[in-house]
Amino acid sequence: MGSTSTSAVDALLERTLWDHYWLPPWATRVERPEVIYTHSARPMQSLNMVVKVRAQGSALAQIVDEVSAAHAGVPSRWLLAQASHSPELEGLLADRGYVEEHQHHAYAADPRAWNPAPDRGLVVRPVTDAQGIRDVISVATRAFGDPPPDLGEDRIADELAGVTGPAPRTHRFVACDAASGAPLSSGGMNWFPALRVCFLWGGGTVPEGRGRGAYRAVIDARMARAQALGAELVGVYARVDTSAPILEALGFARHGPLVSWARDGGS
Repeated sequence: MGSTSTSAVDALLERTLWDHYWLPPWATRVERPEVIYTHSARPMQSLNMVVKVRAQGSALAQIVDEVSAAHAGVPSRWLLAQASHSPELEGLLADRGYVEEHQHHAYAADPRAWNPAPDRGLVVRPVTDAQGIRDVISVATRAFGDPPPDLGEDRIADELAGVTGPAPRTHRFVACDAASGAPLSSGGMNWFPALRVCFLWGGGTVPEGRGRGAYRAVIDARMARAQALGAELVGVYARVDTSAPILEALGFARHGPLVSWARDGGS
């Protein structure tokens, strides 16, 4: 991976955003050469998202209007990797009520050359049952300060279906205190076999678990799983003000930027 150029890594990671294998049946995917986006009546930003744009001028304005209408009444987000980003697009988004949300950079590492940290009194488990789903959602809720989600049986069943089966492409892990069993950190990973790439997402640690190596332990577990799957690259879009410094310190190489623009459901 050390010889892989930044432009090649950026292209690979943007392509992981285009693969919506995980999309539930209550969401719709729109794909044309100039745009890829999803939309759903459910008020979930992850189901109402633009992940590719290749247009200029009046064609670009028409795409922005099309997406704005498709996402009417629900939270909407544009993930603009370097090839999708332009000042022209940002101006159009601002005119339609979107605001710039977060700055990210792509980070990548070769799982075949990864050295895990020593044991620090933690147990990292892959999520394979309903309790594991409850644990990772609980960690994410506390780590990111989100409101408690609906953990009904339907939600748990949906989440569990994505990580089980003979050859799942989504993998989730939770790090727990070895003595008490309390969940401290969690994170997910999507596998893209055609690209030989794994994409990390959702890594977070509860306040009382920070400083104990729990975040690193979940990274290590995902890197080990990526290596076992045959991945040649593990990548992530890391926020510059949160996870980016941690990943850089762990040895991930920084690549190109990604900017997100968002609009709430009231617009």
